[in-house]
Amino acid sequence: MTPLLGEDDANNAGALYLKKVGSAVFYGVASLMITVVNKSVLTSYHFPSFLVLSLGQMLAGIVVLYVAKKSGVLTFPDMARDTPRKIFPLPLLYIVQGCRRFSVESTGSFGENFQLRKIPLTETQKRILSIGSSVAALLDPRRHDMIACLGETTGEVALGRIYKEMKSCEEGLQILDDMPRINSQTVDLERLENLPMDTFGYHYWKFLSDNKVTPDSRMEVRFMDDANLAYVMTRYRESHDLIHTILGMPTNMLGEVAVKWVEAINTGLPMCWGGAVFGAARLRPKQRKMYVRHYLPWAISVGKSVKPLMSVYWEKRWEQKIEEMRSELNIKILEIDVISGKSEK
Repeated sequence: MTPLLGEDDANNAGALYLKKVGSAVFYGVASLMITVVNKSVLTSYHFPSFLVLSLGQMLAGIVVLYVAKKSGVLTFPDMARDTPRKIFPLPLLYIVQGCRRFSVESTGSFGENFQLRKIPLTETQKRILSIGSSVAALLDPRRHDMIACLGETTGEVALGRIYKEMKSCEEGLQILDDMPRINSQTVDLERLENLPMDTFGYHYWKFLSDNKVTPDSRMEVRFMDDANLAYVMTRYRESHDLIHTILGMPTNMLGEVAVKWVEAINTGLPMCWGGAVFGAARLRPKQRKMYVRHYLPWAISVGKSVKPLMSVYWEKRWEQKIEEMRSELNIKILEIDVISGKSEK
């Protein structure tokens, strides 16, 4: 016969249960915060060494545990003499793995370098990051790190479609074979400045100059598993200013929302749809009027008619006349008379 629990025993059991639940919740929150902090340090602040970061976290954990034990908050056994012997292979493997990564990080193909910098995530972690990054991006659209994180954790299906689309045409397949990068080291901006004024390359240089932006401002892809899809996402990010250029759109809020509509319809990326739909909510009344009358109808029309932009080998088209290029891609730019508010499509 099982003895009945007394009131004190029931209270103790309830308190123990709450402690277990509280510990589990605290562990989950702490794990999430570590992931968020690591992501911010490695991507937003471009900290060069994940190894140093993790060692610092280990040392901080040791100090916190030591202080907690000395204060009587926690109790756990002291380290025995045979503890180093029991755990010895783990530190050795950890250091060897870190050295191997640093020895080849600056060389090799895109796939090799991606494998070195990527941060593996479980499906649960991806969902948590996607929810957190979407909320952060809505609260502050200037958080490009959160927007980038959202794109990587929600775009796998769309990126897979884009990848197949690129493989199905000659120009897109050439991009996937070459895996070119678009940055100040690979693009000769001085040469583009000296091209004829009606060329695509000159217009791209002028876009960068007028808006005071550089091709080096795009974040590296870290939260994806497939290197091919990671390259497609990288290509999308590095092509964004080129899409602005070919569409004739500035980098103000109206221009960004309009470009996001074109990109959303053309690529199907969830982050583009989010930027298109929710970005318009931050427009001022006068901007919203222009948006509804001119920008939105134009962006939807162009998005439906334009050829796949991810299959355009931009770097091989610097000397092509921009109007010829727009005609080839089925793009008709939006020309707005700011004074009258009339538009010509």
